[in-house]
Amino acid sequence: MTSRKLRVAVIGPKGQSGSCVVDELLTRGHAVVGVSRNPPKQWKHGTGGGSYSATSVDIYTEQKKLIDIFSSDFDAIVCAFGPSLTNLATVYQDGVEAHGRIKTALLASTHEGPFIIVGGAGSIHVANRLQLTDQKDFAYSWWWTWPDEHLDYMTQRGLDHGSRFISVVAVLMKWSRAHMQRPRFYSWLLRPATYLVQRWLKSCLTDKKAISLIIMCRMAFTMWNGVTEKSWSFLSPPGLLRDKGVRTGEYKLFIDTPEDPATEAAENGIYNEDMAVAIVDEVENNKLAFKHWSCTGPIGLRRW
Repeated sequence: MTSRKLRVAVIGPKGQSGSCVVDELLTRGHAVVGVSRNPPKQWKHGTGGGSYSATSVDIYTEQKKLIDIFSSDFDAIVCAFGPSLTNLATVYQDGVEAHGRIKTALLASTHEGPFIIVGGAGSIHVANRLQLTDQKDFAYSWWWTWPDEHLDYMTQRGLDHGSRFISVVAVLMKWSRAHMQRPRFYSWLLRPATYLVQRWLKSCLTDKKAISLIIMCRMAFTMWNGVTEKSWSFLSPPGLLRDKGVRTGEYKLFIDTPEDPATEAAENGIYNEDMAVAIVDEVENNKLAFKHWSCTGPIGLRRW
């Protein structure tokens, strides 16, 4: 932890990861500038020992302003941008377009410090130089491997975020999988329904619209990978990322490459609060420049 007060921009300060990063930065006494189309003017959780201000910019239409913001003498910039999920049909296009504009603005700016991009678990390599999203029947095959505890979490998370569809999918995956893996004496009566449910789940979870966000995040990594003109690092959260958790301050760091995949990260999780600790540690120490990385930590410490 540095004793020097840093000035840090956070793109996407209202999101589940971006908001935790802002909280962590403020707790450590840094000066934070929230950057988005409509950033919070005041920080709801207080500023701790730090300070918070905001500047608005439309990433899609105000390129010159975005360049000027990036050139505003920040010690570091954290990009936790996420496209609107209102229309799943446009998520991929909107996300790729935004990351392209963010990348172009950074390269045209005078920023010289760390630039940390928060992406998605789909970029993590798992085996044979393949990434998580390259697996057959993704994301159905991925959901199938999730422990019951995580499916319970997804059920509650879906309800809390107004996504009844996610909740239904999680409930049906847990129910049908249990009858297939741990059949009871009456499970044979339910076998036709079980297989019909699994067929429906597979069609839903392999639909291009349904997985557009995580596929977009994988493409975002592809866009950043290989850039040499500016310092950057790309964080792919672990497969079982959870929000509204506990800050323990503990995490395990992984560097992900095709030759040495971070498979353990793809299979485990972390709370957003602890992931923010890892992100702010990188803001302060800048040890992961030009790296693709992930981190895991304790989960299951509280009910969601």
